[in-house]
Amino acid sequence: MAAYDSQNIRHGMLIDLNVNGTVYYLSNLYSTLTYNGNEYQTMGSFLNITEMQNDLRATNNQLSVGLSGIPVSDETPNFLNIVLNSKVKGSRIQIYRVFFNANSFTVIDVYQRYNGYVSNYSLSENWDQENRLTSNSISLACSNVNAIIERQYAGRRTNPGDQEKWYPGDTGMYRVKKLADTQFDFGKKIDAGTAGTTTTPPDTSGGGSFQGY
Repeated sequence: MAAYDSQNIRHGMLIDLNVNGTVYYLSNLYSTLTYNGNEYQTMGSFLNITEMQNDLRATNNQLSVGLSGIPVSDETPNFLNIVLNSKVKGSRIQIYRVFFNANSFTVIDVYQRYNGYVSNYSLSENWDQENRLTSNSISLACSNVNAIIERQYAGRRTNPGDQEKWYPGDTGMYRVKKLADTQFDFGKKIDAGTAGTTTTPPDTSGGGSFQGY
């Protein structure tokens, strides 16, 4: 990253949050900033991002993005409504550090700091008894691709539904559930009259036929 000597240079965070194809542009700046034709809405102190960890090798680092006390207006989306009524889990989130001129508010440089997905979220409500006001907070837990891969299931499930998914029309596992609940008396001597339900102890003399399955 290039060094800058000007005393008028400031920096901040830009966030691209893609929820079901709709991208929301947020920033922790004190005024709306335009970059790549997109207007990043100012959240100021309402936006909080946990510290990012830098490693030399790929790791499954996570971070949390908090939105608290956000005013609802025509210019600001209702993020509480977005989280409650959208499939926010799995949304892609990209975070950038921006350097800009404090006087003209023009962008000098932008560097990507994080690229991941929303893995979970939490909502909290605070009640101010004195002022009789309610404020809500949203916390987005974000994971990178490495963490998502580590949580993936490995292998196959031995059930009819999984078999039908990978091999449509194949009924090779259609009796798995019934067989799993069936008790087998391996080695018990077969009684022709009761078809294997006799309680006669197994014949260990080597004669007779035995039930194998």
